[in-house]
Amino acid sequence: MKARSICAVVGIAAAVGAVVFSQSLITTNDAQSLKVAERLLVEVPVAKGAKTCSVQVDFRPEGRVMQGPPMMAFLASAKEASGVTLKKGEAVVTKGFFAQRRIKKLPPVGESLKLIGRKGAYEVKIVAYSKWERPVRGYPNMFVSQETASQIKEEWRPFAPIDAKELSAQFMSDAGRNMDRAKPLLLWAAALTALCLLVNSLFLAVESKRREIAILRMVGMTRRGVAKLVMGEAAVLSVSGFALGALGAIAALFQYVKMDAATFPAGAAIGVRSLIATLVASLIVAVLAALLALVPAFRVKPIEAATGRSRLRRRPIGMLIALSCGYGAFVAVEVWGASLMKPFVPSKEWPDAIVSILPGGVSAFDIEKLKSVPGVNKIAELQPLQVNIEPLEELKGASGRKGGARGKQYRNALLLASDWLPDFKFVQGTREEALKKIGSSDACVITEMMARSRGLSLGEQLKLDAGRGHKMALEIVGIVDLNWHMVTSRALVRGLNRMPVYTDGPVFVSFDTLAACDIRPQELVKMTHLWLNYNPEFLASHGVFPAGRAVERSIVNALDGAWSEGENGEVRGNTVRLHARDEIADGTLAHGAQLIGSMARVPFVFLAVISIGFIAMLVASAESRRREFAVLRAAGATRWQLSRVLIGEALKVSSGSLVIGLFGGAAVGWLCTAGTRAAMASWGLPASFVLPVSLCLWGALGALLFALLIAIPASWVIVRLTGVNQQ
Repeated sequence: MKARSICAVVGIAAAVGAVVFSQSLITTNDAQSLKVAERLLVEVPVAKGAKTCSVQVDFRPEGRVMQGPPMMAFLASAKEASGVTLKKGEAVVTKGFFAQRRIKKLPPVGESLKLIGRKGAYEVKIVAYSKWERPVRGYPNMFVSQETASQIKEEWRPFAPIDAKELSAQFMSDAGRNMDRAKPLLLWAAALTALCLLVNSLFLAVESKRREIAILRMVGMTRRGVAKLVMGEAAVLSVSGFALGALGAIAALFQYVKMDAATFPAGAAIGVRSLIATLVASLIVAVLAALLALVPAFRVKPIEAATGRSRLRRRPIGMLIALSCGYGAFVAVEVWGASLMKPFVPSKEWPDAIVSILPGGVSAFDIEKLKSVPGVNKIAELQPLQVNIEPLEELKGASGRKGGARGKQYRNALLLASDWLPDFKFVQGTREEALKKIGSSDACVITEMMARSRGLSLGEQLKLDAGRGHKMALEIVGIVDLNWHMVTSRALVRGLNRMPVYTDGPVFVSFDTLAACDIRPQELVKMTHLWLNYNPEFLASHGVFPAGRAVERSIVNALDGAWSEGENGEVRGNTVRLHARDEIADGTLAHGAQLIGSMARVPFVFLAVISIGFIAMLVASAESRRREFAVLRAAGATRWQLSRVLIGEALKVSSGSLVIGLFGGAAVGWLCTAGTRAAMASWGLPASFVLPVSLCLWGALGALLFALLIAIPASWVIVRLTGVNQQ
């Protein structure tokens, strides 16, 4: 078999094998779900008549406030758990509780955990761990005594027994969750890889058979016959690659499962859907590749048989297309991810930190005790309140609990009241005019995202429905360019008072305006948040994390709270948490990089597979230069010098492909970003084009490295095997 055919078959097999193996591994994992659920019921039993409740946990690895959604503990009352008799204030915790946030370093036995409910903050001491390590939603992951449960003044409910069949859904695709999410990308990348390698092979085949095709055309073969010839070769290569890849993946899967029988008690399970999908994709790829290859095939003229024109004129084109598509896919993912992430990175105009005092807050008069907190330039109360937007529009996918107090959830505005309006970037109106009107009337400043989403502009009214027939209209006196999503989420300023965590965005108002929108009795309104700016010298000398820790400690002490090293601050049944803007930004970027990186690895891995096509290209190049190489050898050229000629050709093709792939991938990435934004139009996300230059450069270096790793040894072997001897 020709080198070009071998490269195409091996490349298609690698692409098919990657899809079949990964998806079959997910199917195999799903097949274990029932047995895993049965094991959970045995290893983590819940006593009959137990009561349960759900609370947040203020857990701080290495003292840092965790970014992302809060950790949730599902408590269950029990006399004993994991062989330990529970006493007052003690808890047995499953390792799966910490696994929900991938925390590997568990707090030692004897350390306390801070629990945050709707009605207060509580503390329990870890006395033992259950060995169960997988997170399970809706199943207890922390056990306390009945006496401890009675001290936690939350909504306790009888535990509804659940069987293994119901629980098994919790373990579907758990081990392969990230790969499962990337399934469409994986399939598309595999199809693109197969297409690129097949196109490269067919282009080389057409060029190497130009004289043969010309002779056949001269003796009467029609274009239809040429098409059958090309399509037949494409079909054979594609089906062969599919068969080799599928069989190899299945064999690898069975061997993998056999090596870890304890994790897979139900054995291996083949992903039939992945087999069907890759087979269909292989056939589609064969047709597309053949159609592309027909362009140069139809250009072969019968007269070439008489003139002897059979020189390989387009050797690099197939590989140029292949590598451009591979690198372009990598760039497209990076551009899509970076452009979509930009609106979520907190704007620098936000104050340095927001402090939450939850769940109940303290009296607004306590703010006077914080005027002289060391290291702080400015500190002010920040009072949040979510109010429905008029006319009422129900949130899709959000609903109240059955039998609970919460009813329908509507589109809402997050009112933020303070006597301090930070120096935000105004796109409509001015800060001076906005401050004047906010202080003297029911006026507000909204974000550009909300203005875009709701079709609002300066001078118009934001109409609100506070409930119980109470409606208000706030004049819009300013619109600011502000990225708010992660700050309002991580700093816990939304989702209070049984409101949804979803919102159309912050609306900055005065205390009087917020009070007019608040239908709660005044005695129930407490101070739950502060925002502050550090002293620049203090921040520079301490750093973001130590500065926040020190200021948080000072706030707790000033509010007559309790603080001890290694423990969270407590103020009259509340927990105090300082959420630094820069830490939120770093956490957002890290999380985004993790998600984008997982997706970007898919095309990058297939980029390595595409590099196999260099072998076929270099073989064709060496064959066309056999006479030229013989002359050079006779003139004293070494095999290494001849190899350098082939390596140089590979580098030229690589360089050209990277340039084409960069521009093409950036364009595709931007189009994908626009499509994603259209699906999220209600958020009013801005259109941001971001080209992550450093990541794209690293990707380009990786692509060049793949090319060299293939081209250098291949060129040396090809020169030796061409049989060119020194004359």
